[in-house]
Amino acid sequence: MGVTADQVAEEERRTVLLVEDDALLRVSAADHLRGKGYHVVEAGTVIEAATVLSSGPPVHLVFSDVDLPGATGGLSLAVWINAYHSNVPVILTSGVRAVMPTLADQRRIPFIPKPYDFEKVAALIAKVIAEAFPSRQG
Repeated sequence: MGVTADQVAEEERRTVLLVEDDALLRVSAADHLRGKGYHVVEAGTVIEAATVLSSGPPVHLVFSDVDLPGATGGLSLAVWINAYHSNVPVILTSGVRAVMPTLADQRRIPFIPKPYDFEKVAALIAKVIAEAFPSRQG
């Protein structure tokens, strides 16, 4: 018995871990990304995100807010991911004006300021995933 096209499509579907404490924004962004064909796992805190990365499904990209509740935020999460899951790219976002210039000027981690356009986020996610996981076809 062979593998069906649906099974191949499901296996090649990329998983995005969306880390955002604003539930309305998280659900809206997740719905948009699902509409673009991504499997989206949602987390509201750094602890939830770390749990997913450590024991959940394979994640192809993390899209995280910088300002998250708790002792650590999105920047700490990005550092932890770089140390323990270095193959997983991170995109950061923030609406906090004080951090915007610093994050926008650095080149290591892609940054998109809030409020953001869902289409621009989806395009950036597609670009970063394509660079991190080149197609096996071709």
